[in-house]
Amino acid sequence: MARRAFRQVDPGCALSETGVILWVEVPDAEIKPGGDVLAVDIGVNKLLSDSNGNHYGEEFKKIRDKIKRRKPGSKGRARAHRERDNLIDRVVNQLPWRAIKTIGVEALHDMKRGKKKGRGKTFRKAIAPWTYRRVLNRIEHKAQENRVLLVRVDPANTSRTCPDCGATHKENRKGEKFQCLVCGRTGDADTVGALNILARTLATLGSVESPRL
Repeated sequence: MARRAFRQVDPGCALSETGVILWVEVPDAEIKPGGDVLAVDIGVNKLLSDSNGNHYGEEFKKIRDKIKRRKPGSKGRARAHRERDNLIDRVVNQLPWRAIKTIGVEALHDMKRGKKKGRGKTFRKAIAPWTYRRVLNRIEHKAQENRVLLVRVDPANTSRTCPDCGATHKENRKGEKFQCLVCGRTGDADTVGALNILARTLATLGSVESPRL
């Protein structure tokens, strides 16, 4: 099919012999005046955990491992990638968008390197099959769609810091479990991460509201 030659006639309009293109600048929608503040932690086993103690996409590890087993470039790997992407879309849609006005996430620029230096080969292999940026992009899209403010916070030690006493130790986290060496607080490590993200989100907002413990 022959390409149409469009001629721009002003900053918002282009013409051809058979068509016209118009574009306009749409202002950002105003943020909701009311609602809750929620924080989410993106994981390598459970896809999302929120600061209310909810987990989403607990089948993610199974899909992640399926991608690793499939041969690169194969149809099976392509199907597994689609399954992963569909899960990401479905899980992000499950967040309580109507009830929240602000959502906090970690500001991670390169999840394949981990949240800190020294991540091992096993961790990098676990992360490689999935796209952290896709999760963030979906969250950002849904936030815009629902007029929810997105806040990115420092990711350092979110799952190793006790939300009760503030003690930070590498040994506080063992896999999916968290136990503070100082005060004895226990819980799911991803939930603890989400609580710390929430606290940093509230601090960023300058809010006097305290996170739910």
